Order: sequence, then C-alpha cells, then structure tokens
Amino acid sequence: MFNNLLHYLKLTLITGLLAGISYSAYAGPDRPETFHYKVGDRGPGGGWIFFVDYRDQYRGFTYLEAAPTDTSISGEVWCDKFDTSIPATGGWAGNAVGKGQANTTAMLEFCTSGAANAADLYLTATKSDWFLPSLGELMLMYTNLREAGVGGFANYYYWSSTEYDNDSAWNQNFYYGSQGDSNKDFSLPVRAVRAF
Repeated sequence: MFNNLLHYLKLTLITGLLAGISYSAYAGPDRPETFHYKVGDRGPGGGWIFFVDYRDQYRGFTYLEAAPTDTSISGEVWCDKFDTSIPATGGWAGNAVGKGQANTTAMLEFCTSGAANAADLYLTATKSDWFLPSLGELMLMYTNLREAGVGGFANYYYWSSTEYDNDSAWNQNFYYGSQGDSNKDFSLPVRAVRAF
C-alpha cells in the first residue's frame, strides 16, 4: 500500500513537472501570454467557451465556443440522405477534437438538409461561422459546460458530426453523459459550435 502511494506521488510529481516544461516551451511570440477567455466564459458569438487550447495542440484555433441556443426546438435529422455514407466524417479521425468543421464541410457536400445544414446556417448577432461539433468536441461541451450547469442544454441526446455507419451517426447524451449512435433519420437537438 505504502509503495503504491509513493509510486503515485512520484508519477504525479513527474507529470506536473513535464506539464510545466511543456507549457513554458509553448510560451512565445506566436502564443498569447494571457488568454482572453476561460471555460464557462461568454464568447464573442454570445455562447459559452467550452475548450481552451493552453498547450497549442490544435492548429488554427485557441478556443471552442458553444452557441447560446439550440438550432431549433424540434431537432433535426442527421442528414436528409439517410443511407448515404460520408466516410470523411467517420472513424477515429472523425471523432477528434478539431474535426467538427471538416466533418460539417463534408456533410454539406451530401446533405441538402439536416444537422450540419442547421449548424452552418445558425447565426447570432455577431458571428456566422458555426458548425456541427465532432463527437470529441460534443463530449467536451457536455463535460465542461453541462456538468457545470452552464449552457441551457436539453436533457437529451445531441447530434455530433461523426458518422457511425451508413445508417447511423454518433450522439452525446446530455443527461447521463453516455455516447451512442442513432439512425440518421431521428430528430435530435443540434448545438452549433465555432472555433477561433
């Protein structure tokens, strides 16, 4: 028991030191010394910041912001072409944080209506660059906002832009936190996001 505790403490200390070294390696002229937003803050689009890339792991953005409201009251089907596969949105790559925009672009090439279209058309008074989040982005939204009671989310499943197979796509349960797949013709809520 005592040896396990020592091992845990050593591992924690090493991890903390490496994190500090990693952070200082990223501090420089192309990274902000201070960040303008933190998780839970209101973003420039009127929504909530749910991710801050403190370690500069993602190219092209530092923040992810969830829209202030769902795109519609009744929900959306994932894609009006229920049995069309969109391979670019599937697999591990389609799940990743930072892939929502690319997934949405791929979906818009096939779908004339549905979740990606609703997210793409979403507008606030100041921003129009919204997209359908990937499953990884949706999980961060659930963990960092919904779990903290921020964002006004429904206690229901939300569509991600990540395909499961020809007939279904991944969703995030905003009540229990689980993830699963639903048929593409189901109507589920959509919460658009933007990256900046």
